Amino acid sequence: MRKKSKLILGIILALIILVLIALPYVIKNYAINHSKTLLGRQIDIGKLRYNYFSSTLQIYDFKMLEQNESDEFTSFDTLIVNLEPFKLLSNNKVIEQFYVKGLMVNIIMKDSTFNFDDLISFHSMPEDTLNASKESFKYAISNIELKDVDFIFNDHNVKNELYIKDFSFNIPHISWNQEEKSNADFKFNFDRGGYFESTLNINPITGDFDGSFTVHQLYLDNFLNYVKPYAHVNTFDGVVDSKINVHGNTKNAINSILSGTINVSDFKMTDFNNKEFLAANSIKSNIDKIDYANQEYVLNRIDISHLYTYFQLDSISNNFFKIFKIDKVVEAENPADTSNTENLLYTIKNLSVNNSVLDYTDNLTGAPFKYHLSNIDIDSKDIKSTANWLDINATMLLNNRGNLKAKLGINPQNYLNSTLNISIEKFLLPDLNLYTNYYMGHSILQGDMYYYSQSKIVDGTITSENKMLVKNASLENVKGGLYDLPLKFAFYLLTDKHGDVNLEIPVRGNLNDPNYNMRKIIWQTFKNVIGKTVAAPVNFLVNLVGGDPKELEEIELTYTDTIPSNKNFRQLDKLIALENKKPELQISLTYYVDKALQKQALGQNLAEATYRLKTGDVDIKDEKKFEAFIFKEIDTDSLPLDKAIIQFSTQKNLDSFAEVRDNLIIKTTQDYLKEQSFSSKITIKKSTIDDPENTGAYPKFLITYGMKGETNTKDH
Repeated sequence: MRKKSKLILGIILALIILVLIALPYVIKNYAINHSKTLLGRQIDIGKLRYNYFSSTLQIYDFKMLEQNESDEFTSFDTLIVNLEPFKLLSNNKVIEQFYVKGLMVNIIMKDSTFNFDDLISFHSMPEDTLNASKESFKYAISNIELKDVDFIFNDHNVKNELYIKDFSFNIPHISWNQEEKSNADFKFNFDRGGYFESTLNINPITGDFDGSFTVHQLYLDNFLNYVKPYAHVNTFDGVVDSKINVHGNTKNAINSILSGTINVSDFKMTDFNNKEFLAANSIKSNIDKIDYANQEYVLNRIDISHLYTYFQLDSISNNFFKIFKIDKVVEAENPADTSNTENLLYTIKNLSVNNSVLDYTDNLTGAPFKYHLSNIDIDSKDIKSTANWLDINATMLLNNRGNLKAKLGINPQNYLNSTLNISIEKFLLPDLNLYTNYYMGHSILQGDMYYYSQSKIVDGTITSENKMLVKNASLENVKGGLYDLPLKFAFYLLTDKHGDVNLEIPVRGNLNDPNYNMRKIIWQTFKNVIGKTVAAPVNFLVNLVGGDPKELEEIELTYTDTIPSNKNFRQLDKLIALENKKPELQISLTYYVDKALQKQALGQNLAEATYRLKTGDVDIKDEKKFEAFIFKEIDTDSLPLDKAIIQFSTQKNLDSFAEVRDNLIIKTTQDYLKEQSFSSKITIKKSTIDDPENTGAYPKFLITYGMKGETNTKDH
């Protein structure tokens, strides 16, 4: 009987062993054959093993297929799960090891759907909460390791595939206590020495939680493929360090509040030509609050150090628009939906940019213009979406020498209301040679500029007062120029006794006018100022010698003058003084006279002189007697007196007499100039007989001004 019992017991034990040996195979086949019912997708398993002594489950060569049952959705080479089944007796779920190797996940997005949407629907069936009993439990998972993970994200919308290869991490321990506030802390390392670390504290009863997430030395080049669909870039470099704190409730997680810091070091982006266009040594941000549900973002400060920007402008666009694929035409035709941004609330309490550089270049004149701005410091405070005014201060170094200070005030709700004050000192004028050649036909050899501008825009109407002080300016003419301005002569006229040029350039306009072009308005205003200066040089020259500006415009004579009058001599003295104070100033005197009127006046003078000589009547008190004398000389009394005098004069060769007088007044004037200044270069010439200026003119010297040695400088 005992033998029979042992035999039966042995058979039962053998059957149990056989069942235990066969059970993994049976479970594997059952799972494969009923996977659609169990998991919602067809799966395949190469091997399934279970060690009953160590409670270790091993699965090899697992595959889950797509809905089409031909393509792979996910797979892994090895899964090892080491259980502690006896802990279940105390309602503790304990896993000593969770190891996955060779995991592959292939995510596909098309339109707004993903290739795993059916799995979410399958596993999101409503729970029977009416009859469900509430049981407390605890769990702990140790030695979580994922090794050689491949993640593929294929976005059919943009025809882009993101491939993250050989991703691995370790999580030492995760634990959960449903009855008490529990911690779930884990950390894993990045390939290049950084790590991700998190702590999470959850109250399972109330659902309240708080935690922190730390990222150390996360390299941005891992995300280059995310950036490429939106930017034409070859590199996207930088290292991220951040610590984000979060608190909220699991029952309404979207209302969670975030805070913390995000820092980026050694940031750099290059374009398709490997040209660096945006970089920064350090970008630091302190986040006070991010409330995604209410679209509220509060940053305590943003500090950017050693920012580098390369900006290239052409006639239709710029390099940033091209790199980031900003199509202004498309934007105009298809305005973006702003409904989601209207309620956006943001605050940046402090913004600073320090020790930064901007390299600017353009090709607007047909040749590359390059300019280097360095030591750029920008700061602003209280930048808010609800603010009605914002002040921004900036300082910078212009081409390694000139200093610029600027203060911009602007209404963020309406950019057509703003103010801008700019001051510049020691700006090198030769830096602008490309523009001055193109627009005005001049090169600036040397000169420092000091500039102050005060501008105000009210509802789009701009009022700008601009004052410019130029020291030690030296220019040379270059053939051509869009506006061909006589800039050299204008600067020479405007130069005071200290060698300085002062200009005031007011600018007015309406930014609401679609045809308004600020660049053209500024150049046109500058052109007008230069034009007025050259057109009326005496208005500036009179400041050097004093007196009435008209004294520097012309020297008035009488028909009978053979030498200048005392008044004329004083005028000539002022011209000599001008020449001494402005040695490069070319002063020219041109003699004009109406020959007909001159002969008439000379005839009158000759008739009176003849009368005095023959009658001895010096004052010609008796006009009747003078008239009778003239009638007797011409042997007729039938003409009016003026006609009679003309007939009397024609008998005396007045043309020759007038020529002698003209030459005499010119010579005496020349002699006086040489007597007063032997080195004087003031020129005197006689006008041509058919010059329109002679018509109706009393004898006069018309004074004109130009630049010595400038053959293309017109007299003014």
